[in-house]
Amino acid sequence: MLTNKNNFFEVFTTKKIIESKFFNFLGLQSFRYALAKFIYVLLGFFYKNKFLTKYYDNGFYLEENFFKEEIFKKINTEFQEAFEIHKVVRNVYEKSDNYNENSSIDYFLYEFEDNEFNKKNFPTLYSLLSDQKIKKYFMAAERKKNINIYMRLERIKTKDFCKNDVNSYWHVDTYHNTHKAWLYLSDVTNDHGPFNYLKKSSAFSVRRLLWEFLNSIKKYFNKSYRPFFVDEKNVQTFEKNKIEVICKKNSFLIANTHGYHRRGDAKPNMVRDGISFFTRENPFKIF
Repeated sequence: MLTNKNNFFEVFTTKKIIESKFFNFLGLQSFRYALAKFIYVLLGFFYKNKFLTKYYDNGFYLEENFFKEEIFKKINTEFQEAFEIHKVVRNVYEKSDNYNENSSIDYFLYEFEDNEFNKKNFPTLYSLLSDQKIKKYFMAAERKKNINIYMRLERIKTKDFCKNDVNSYWHVDTYHNTHKAWLYLSDVTNDHGPFNYLKKSSAFSVRRLLWEFLNSIKKYFNKSYRPFFVDEKNVQTFEKNKIEVICKKNSFLIANTHGYHRRGDAKPNMVRDGISFFTRENPFKIF
């Protein structure tokens, strides 16, 4: 019974799916989804930002020429220096019964933390951790003022056409509204595998409510099941609203990754550099 109590308290956390047969069959995953949506709407009455009206409607927002040219050049220079110093920080290969080995890309990243080394060696990158413009967008997206924003440097290099890349399949990040952003340091064309998004797919729907419930059941009985990957039938519902974000360097894209999204199909030997920012706020935190 104690386990069930612990599982119940997990309902009000960011944990993607609670590990309880009883609570999952009871439908608490759908309850979490609906309650998180309700609170998000409620927060909208207290925290308004007219600049992101399109973001709330569509699920993403793009701003080009985000930084002044001289600042952007410094960011790019320090990005390259950081990769030279840290070399390959992580080369990700994920295995899945459904999606093969993640061998079609080399994915390099550096978790950029608030420490003295970064402050001293990469002052312009370090300033992004507290950049007010970026913070303003995330506060508006979360509809909260007290938030934590994380930052990482990313380089993605494609190797072949096989599409053995787990993020190139349609998926959602979690059951509640959650937000990611990218500052692109290089141009993004069709050849680079641009960010794909199904517009309006982050909105509340009965279909998604049922999907969340069924996912929680399947995950309980099959631990290897990937509950947040989207079957083609669901994708087809929104296919007419698919957006491919083609943009120039120095563009800033923020997206509600609770909606359906994926990395686009890229040609081999293409490299994309960028800086990603993300939050994972508790959806039930009101103040």
